[in-house]
Amino acid sequence: MQLAQIDLNLLKLMLILLEEGSVSRAAYQLNLTQSAVSKQLTKLREQVGGELKDPLFIKAGTGLKATAKAQAMEQPLREWIRLYCQMMVPSQFDPKEDEREFKISIAENAFPVVVPSFMQSLTQAAPKVKLNIAKTHSKSIQLVEQSQLDLLIIARDTDSRAGFPWNINHLPDLPKVALFEDENVCLVRNNHPILESTWNLENFLTLSRIKISVEEQTRWLLDEVLLAQGNESTDLAVVADFHSAALLTQHSDMSMICTSAFANQLCERYQLKMLPMPFHLAPARYFMLWPETQQTNPAHIWLREFIQQKCLEHVTINPPESLN
Repeated sequence: MQLAQIDLNLLKLMLILLEEGSVSRAAYQLNLTQSAVSKQLTKLREQVGGELKDPLFIKAGTGLKATAKAQAMEQPLREWIRLYCQMMVPSQFDPKEDEREFKISIAENAFPVVVPSFMQSLTQAAPKVKLNIAKTHSKSIQLVEQSQLDLLIIARDTDSRAGFPWNINHLPDLPKVALFEDENVCLVRNNHPILESTWNLENFLTLSRIKISVEEQTRWLLDEVLLAQGNESTDLAVVADFHSAALLTQHSDMSMICTSAFANQLCERYQLKMLPMPFHLAPARYFMLWPETQQTNPAHIWLREFIQQKCLEHVTINPPESLN
């Protein structure tokens, strides 16, 4: 078969199906409907599978199972896509005229801190560039490794006591840059009885805590530290995002934990009081990661350096003062 007879986008679909083993999950990654992906899968079988006399994927329960032939093609496909991305990098980038779209994933606790620092300036410097921004999830790093995300902004703990995947040393070997560091703080409602008491570890442990699901996980550094001390906090609620936790904190005697820059913004929006942690936790560090395939892309270099510089200029960390 001649190369011109193959829709090269189908090869990208094949790689995603090999990674996900599901039409629905592939549709999610590609921002398409399941019906559209099913139609592309049919074309893939016709154009590639027909030539190879192999169905490539067979049904397995609610998902798909790759045939031996398809599995053998995974690594060559990955290398082909990497080389293709390198070949198609323009030699120059004019931010005033460029109209490309960048896919970015930003952690919820980083979004209101990082994005306002650069968004207005970006629209002026690159008025035609579009950002497609999504929340992070458990496979965000994998999407960067697969060159399906242009940038990923997430937080990781500098504290050596942090369990997997939260320590900075657990990050994969991807190009990255640190944007800023921030301390964890505790939030309670404005008129909480604890505010009339001495703020210490003993009183902190009397507070029930709202856990927030981050990248589909709820256990993090604080849990490891309390366990090592022989202590534990009472967890009465688990929520999917920080704003839900803040609203629940405002209307209950429960507490929540997050980094101070984001906490400052939550206190402005909700009736909350910010307290320092009553024991030492090393700060969280916010990173920007990108695919190896974009390392030398002039447009990509320009965007990440722009974001990094604006964070240096505008991100201000104001940790809370001690009550005592």
